[in-house]
Amino acid sequence: MKINLIKNIFKNRKKSEFIAIVIALAAASFYYRMINDFWQASSALFVLLIGLPTLITLIMIKFSKPPKTAKATVFKAITYFLLLSSILFGEGLVCIIMAAPLFYGISALIILMYKRLTSKNKSKLFSILFIPIIIVIAQPHKDILPPTVQSVQTSITFNKNVSIDAFKTQQKFKDNYPPFFKIGFPTPIDIAGVGTEIGDTRDIQFESKTKGIGTLSLKIVERDKTSVTFNVIKDTTHIGHWLTWSTIDVTLIDKGENQTEVIWVSNFTCDLGPKWYFEPIEKYAVGLMNQYLIDHYFG
Repeated sequence: MKINLIKNIFKNRKKSEFIAIVIALAAASFYYRMINDFWQASSALFVLLIGLPTLITLIMIKFSKPPKTAKATVFKAITYFLLLSSILFGEGLVCIIMAAPLFYGISALIILMYKRLTSKNKSKLFSILFIPIIIVIAQPHKDILPPTVQSVQTSITFNKNVSIDAFKTQQKFKDNYPPFFKIGFPTPIDIAGVGTEIGDTRDIQFESKTKGIGTLSLKIVERDKTSVTFNVIKDTTHIGHWLTWSTIDVTLIDKGENQTEVIWVSNFTCDLGPKWYFEPIEKYAVGLMNQYLIDHYFG
C-alpha cells in the first residue's frame, strides 16, 4: 500500500538526504527571487518567509521519529509537503493557514474509510457511505456547484456628515492594516485616480509579499448624490488568483444629528474549491478590506 511506501521512505532514507533536499529547495527559491524585480523591495521579508519554514523543516528532520501509524505517516507527509511548498513557491503564511485544515481533515477521513474497508469485524457497507461524503467535501472546482456571486456588506456610522465627494480626493493609504493582512494577505499600498462622475477610474495597487505588486482597476458605472457603483475592469493582483471581483457599491445614509452611515458592498465569486471551505474565509477577508477602505475614504 502507498502508506507503507511512505513509511519506508521515512524509515530508510538518511536524514542527511532530506536535509540536502531542503537546503537545495531553499537555495533555488532564494535565487529565483533574487533575479526578480520585487526581491530588493522585500528581501528581509523573504528571508523570513523562506527561512522560517526551512528552519522548521530542518528541525522536524533532525528530531522527529519515524511514524508508527498510518495517520501519523500521512500527517507527517502533509506537513512536509506544506512546508516544502512554502519554501519553493513562497506561498506565505496565509496560504498555509488556509489550506492546512483542509489537507489534514480530508486525509483523516480517507484513513478512517480505509480502516473501515480493511476491518474484518465490521461491515464494509458503512464505509462505502464515506465516498460521496469525500466527494462533496472535496468538491472539484467548478464541477459540482457553479460559482455564485457573494456579497459582503459592511456598514460604519460616523458622528459627522460625509458625502460621496470623498471620492474626489486622493489620499495615501494608512498603514493600520488588519492583523489578517499582515500574515500575508495582499495589502493596498497606492491609488491613482479621482472623481465621482461616470467613467472615472481608480487604479489600486496591492502588494503581495511573495508575488509582488498588482493593480485592481475600477470604473464608475453608476452614480447619484448618495451612492456610487464601481465596476472592476482589470485585476492583476494576487487576489485575482483566489476570487473574481464583480461590482463594488457604496451608499451613504443621512442618519440625522450629524451622523452618516456608510454602506460598502463588495460582490465577487470564489475561484477556490471547495467553495464551502474557502468562501467563508474570503468573505471574512473582503469584510476586513471593506472596513479598511471605508475608514480610508470617510474616517
